Amino acid sequence: MAFDEQRYRREVLDAGLPVTEDLRTRYQLPRRLDGPAVTETVAAVRACWRRNRARLNYRPVIEELEAGHLIHRPLFDAAADGDLGPLRAGVAECDEQAESGQAALRATLQEAAGRLGLLAEATASEAAAAHRVSEAQVRDLLPGLGLRIAEPDLLPRDVPHPACARCARHLEVLRLRHLDDFLAAGTPGGRTPRPVRLFDAPPVEAGAVEEAARRWGRLPHSAAHTAAQAVAAAVRRLMADQGAEGLAQLRLYEVAVPLRERLAARATSATLLGQATAELSIAEPDARRLVFAVLHEEAGNPLEGRLRRLTADGWLAEAAAVADRLPADALPEDARALVAHVRGKLAEARALVDRARGLPARDADLAWELLEQAEAVARDVPFADAVRRALTVRPISGLTATPDGTGVALTWRPSSSTAGEPEYVLLRAERRPPQGPADGTGLPLPSPRATSFVDRSAPACVPLYYGVAVRRAAEPDSVPSPLAVCGPVTHWPDVSGVQMRPEDRVITATWTSPAQARSVEVVRAGPDGEDVRVAARPDGFTDGGLANGTTYRYRIRVVYRADDGRPVRTGGVSLTATPLGPPEPVTDLEIRRVDGELLASFDSPPGGEVRLYGLGDVPPWPPGTRLRAAELPGRPITARHAPEGLRFPPPDRPTVVLAVTVAGERAVTGAHAVAAVRPLGTLILTRHGGTGVAVVLDWPPDAGDEVEVTWRTPGEQDERRRTVGRAAYRHEAGVRLPVADGAGVEVEVRPVAVLGGLRAYGPPSTAVLPARTDVGYRLRRHGMPGRRTVTAVFTAPAPARAERLLLVRSHGPVWPLEPADGDVLADLAEVELDPGRDVRLSARLPRGPGGWLRCFAVGEGLVLRDPPHHTLKIT
Repeated sequence: MAFDEQRYRREVLDAGLPVTEDLRTRYQLPRRLDGPAVTETVAAVRACWRRNRARLNYRPVIEELEAGHLIHRPLFDAAADGDLGPLRAGVAECDEQAESGQAALRATLQEAAGRLGLLAEATASEAAAAHRVSEAQVRDLLPGLGLRIAEPDLLPRDVPHPACARCARHLEVLRLRHLDDFLAAGTPGGRTPRPVRLFDAPPVEAGAVEEAARRWGRLPHSAAHTAAQAVAAAVRRLMADQGAEGLAQLRLYEVAVPLRERLAARATSATLLGQATAELSIAEPDARRLVFAVLHEEAGNPLEGRLRRLTADGWLAEAAAVADRLPADALPEDARALVAHVRGKLAEARALVDRARGLPARDADLAWELLEQAEAVARDVPFADAVRRALTVRPISGLTATPDGTGVALTWRPSSSTAGEPEYVLLRAERRPPQGPADGTGLPLPSPRATSFVDRSAPACVPLYYGVAVRRAAEPDSVPSPLAVCGPVTHWPDVSGVQMRPEDRVITATWTSPAQARSVEVVRAGPDGEDVRVAARPDGFTDGGLANGTTYRYRIRVVYRADDGRPVRTGGVSLTATPLGPPEPVTDLEIRRVDGELLASFDSPPGGEVRLYGLGDVPPWPPGTRLRAAELPGRPITARHAPEGLRFPPPDRPTVVLAVTVAGERAVTGAHAVAAVRPLGTLILTRHGGTGVAVVLDWPPDAGDEVEVTWRTPGEQDERRRTVGRAAYRHEAGVRLPVADGAGVEVEVRPVAVLGGLRAYGPPSTAVLPARTDVGYRLRRHGMPGRRTVTAVFTAPAPARAERLLLVRSHGPVWPLEPADGDVLADLAEVELDPGRDVRLSARLPRGPGGWLRCFAVGEGLVLRDPPHHTLKIT
């Protein structure tokens, strides 16, 4: 189903705010959801938004539509991918919400109308706004609910004539309910025999009043007689001054008073209706109108409220129409001022429309801007759309059409019109110029404002004419510009799908010829510039006897026969090709790691291109196997050329790299090697058991199943090596190396990968454990109690250097584990320890409770061994 922009504007854009939540209406979805159709329709709807966004009265609606599209977009993206489930669920949810919304709206309308069956137009508008539907939808629901829209009657708020000011009191004396009882009866407590008609009833004539006065005059002189005569006199005076209309107003006032009093006591509409019909004997249709009018008196004048809402929304013409239906004195002063303002602004908008209508055609853009200004003042200003549709748009100029072998290239200069989102319509006609915007084949432009196009679908060998028209997209019904036409041009297509296959001293080409072609001509230009005619078939050629490694240029032209019989040759397609000899295999391949990449080094064979292929095992072809390029395994490794060979990123697992030489469609396999595996993680070296070092490392799962461990003493050349499997490493919780007690060690670990009997070594990880020197000390105490000193004597079996030596006394009876566990009594910095030379550290031993003395040494590879504990005790 094609997108109907006129219907969309009528149902969505012209409806204004609030925007409907129904996805079918919001996007004009087809009844039967189909992925491509939905995608096409949504694209057309969004294009409609873009075109009409320039219209000021549409802009708020389109802004809300675009904001909501962010929520709905995932549904349409899924539909475009072929999954209609989310969209169907969204549409079903919208249908359910619409049904529940309709039920809620019906309940609201019935509740608002009560038993009266009447709704004010303002109430209907408020209900529509509250439920986010259009007023038209509310009006469509009313007949089915037995409701109708009516304007509340205006009831007199005061006694119509001063002479009637005490009529209500006199009627109470006569035990009458209202004036109609007085006119129908002649004794106190009398009642009218028929239901009282207050609206659309014949007026009460003066004769009826005089007849009632004579009946009441027969009463004996009493308070009732006096009251009756007073009522008759007041009615006669009213009739004399205001006529039957004044009496009608008095009748309305008399029956409205008791209803107003009951309403002030919070009576419902049903109670008021019962009072009007049962207690006041008012005919039911008139009772409904009366109660309806009384209720809206309490709520305020509904027409005044509607007038203010229409004015606020910019619907000034409709607001003026509402005001015209009211009597001049029916609105308060501020509302009358609002009406005057509305009429003034509406007159201003109409003046802008009249000014736009009177402008000449050359000022159509100015007229468009005036209409936009008019609609900014009043959204419903009359005749604005009609004037807009009549505005002309200037045509394009400079249309040219240039045929080539692939199509017809068209260019033109844009229209000088800018208002209303001008768009271009491109047409093509065969053998005659197009006569109008609907005459010919429409061509899809890449953008509505594009000023160039290449017609790839142009019919071959036929005189073609092209035309371009301009239309204002923001008003689809506007008159398009006259066509700018060019032609005739004829499209003589070249061959397509050309494939060149170089071989040993031969070049073969294939192509697809156009159906109308008479023949194909091929000319070869060699390196010396000499042109040679090559015999060609309708679908290709084979050119032999060529020199390998030499580049040849071919020009392929199609020959047609024109209508007058003369031959026509196309511009042709130019291609180059180089014949290649048989590819030679790579004989030696070495792979090593360089700067975080792998480098494949080899001697480049003559001719052909060397490509690298990654395999999970040894290749099934021995070196020198000749294959077709299409038979090679998958895609080659992405590599870049370097002076030493080919560089490529390390694979994520052990891989056999195969070198293949490719020449055209031919290939030959060469040498292969295992790519280095991933490096290992950080090494951690720890001493254990006196004479041994444990190596712990980070061994990734894809770094091979073996590691080669090499270790040596620093400064020595001899080294030892062992290979450890992953299972042995896990069993030993690391790698155990035999190292002399206290000796230093340098360790290097490389991952090993084995594929098809080939071993590959990864980059090494290294760590160094420095040598360890044991330093001993002893404590000497001397002096009298209270003046005793303590001296620590340090001895070393080998040269060592300590950054600091500290003598610490514990804070209490707890053995100090670090210097912070006590008080530092003395320390030495940058101490050199040599065999046979003692280092002494003395301190005064202060008085205090018992505890411990202990020395600490700070320095790399230095271990301080404590003397027997009993010698460190302070007593």
